[in-house]
Amino acid sequence: PGKRAPPSVSFEPKVRLNTKPISATAEATVAKDGVTLFLDNLQDLSKKKFAPRVKAERKVTVSGKAYAVDAELALKGNVKTADVVTVSVKAPAVAGFVPKASYSTGPKGASVTMTGDVGGGDTNVELKAEHFPKKAGANVALTATVTQKLPEKMKAKLTLKDDLSGSVELHKGAAFLEAPLGKGGKPPGVGDVVFKYKKTFEYDL
Repeated sequence: PGKRAPPSVSFEPKVRLNTKPISATAEATVAKDGVTLFLDNLQDLSKKKFAPRVKAERKVTVSGKAYAVDAELALKGNVKTADVVTVSVKAPAVAGFVPKASYSTGPKGASVTMTGDVGGGDTNVELKAEHFPKKAGANVALTATVTQKLPEKMKAKLTLKDDLSGSVELHKGAAFLEAPLGKGGKPPGVGDVVFKYKKTFEYDL
């Protein structure tokens, strides 16, 4: 048998500049053989608040076409006051766009996503529709995300919801800056910028 892939470990601290004093959060993931353990809010370990998420991914072939199926369990305390299970299915591409459908037992309910590259591959577009069954009023939310490759191996990412709120991100290597947009596209202030950094390691166990 061939050599099995080693597990990968990612560490992602986040520094928020709009709090006094400046606050920081940290997340980590451990992945191996299609199973990923998400260690969210590591800064709260001292408070004995430990509620990880676990996701398992598998490939399923139907009529000669490959589908990616994953199931995620978020333990009580990670998202809400109960365990939340999310199941997703990613289908083969249609006209260059990959469809994905998800269903969650939590407040997010169901969602459908279409993702694809345009402009020769330099631009990635994602369109997402989400249904929140317990939300009063308009319980369907639409989100568009555009990621653009830039010179010097940089990339910019714009996310907009149907109320024109969202975020702007600028990535360079493992580090990136994120600035939120308010409703109606209200620009962020300097103190709203969040600095993030993600580093991945591989361990040959």
